[in-house]
Amino acid sequence: MTIPHPPARHRGIRISLALGAVLALAACSSTATTTAPEGSDGTPEVSSVRISGIQGPGTVPLQLASEQTAAEYGLEVEPVYVDNSGVAVTSVISGDTAAANSSYFGVIDAINQGLPIVVIAEGWASTPDTGSLEALPDSGIASLADLEGRTVNVISLTSSHAIKLRHAMLAEGLDPDAVDWVELPYGEVAAALEQGTIDASSAVGPTLAAVRGLGSTTVFDYGAGEYTGMAESGWIASQTYADENPATVRAIQCTLLEAQGALVDDRDLFETQFMSLLGAPAEVAAAEVMLDYQRTNRLAEIQRNADIYFESGLLTDEFDFTDHVLDAPADC
Repeated sequence: MTIPHPPARHRGIRISLALGAVLALAACSSTATTTAPEGSDGTPEVSSVRISGIQGPGTVPLQLASEQTAAEYGLEVEPVYVDNSGVAVTSVISGDTAAANSSYFGVIDAINQGLPIVVIAEGWASTPDTGSLEALPDSGIASLADLEGRTVNVISLTSSHAIKLRHAMLAEGLDPDAVDWVELPYGEVAAALEQGTIDASSAVGPTLAAVRGLGSTTVFDYGAGEYTGMAESGWIASQTYADENPATVRAIQCTLLEAQGALVDDRDLFETQFMSLLGAPAEVAAAEVMLDYQRTNRLAEIQRNADIYFESGLLTDEFDFTDHVLDAPADC
């Protein structure tokens, strides 16, 4: 079976159209602010909210929030799982979800397209051995230099994985535009590698365990070297929603940050939630390197995404996150 993938120029057009489809929703939006003022009595204006994200290790805190921490803040949270960050961004702009998990690169693209997006909570920091580019032994791929002319899967062309690969290739004097980039969800990665329809792929969580079970080797570690500790992905909302529902957004911030802290503090809780969300066996959960979940918002580390994006050559102008990140509540 061959998985079709359009030429790079067509994929770029497709992404531009996807963003353009929601531009009209932002026409009357307000300018981003750096605070989310609390409602008159602190009670969430909306008590039942939907929050979206890719189903993977990064959304383990979302599941925990929906099951445990949300109730502490007067919320009922319904997780909604999507294929990539672009869909997540669209979901908050359209009003389908109150918040979403997204790569910061996708957030930059959306804001530069005029969409009113604000980061409400940091998700996790780049961590070694939690996500990598993998290739099977017979692929002939052992390093970044081997990627030129090959078909490489990233879950989204605006994902942190995609931009880091481009950034790292340029640093080695390589040409990332010589790579045939494709987008497949994690559930299709192992089969696509086995069938040879892709030559290398990003992998995390159970997908990483599955492809390593096929004998894959790591070509590039997304959380190693200069990327360690960099803000990897975060929780976003539309600025309009934050302005209209400040107490709800504050409750969502507290709910997610508390869930993330709880996982860091309790390895057994992490493994239980990991198995439940991803259907992973106990041995996979026990071997999983936990993401570096965050308890607060680190503007400097979030800003590193914009700097790397600019250095990758895909971002025309430098971008400043200062006016697009809410302060984390100090007293959840």
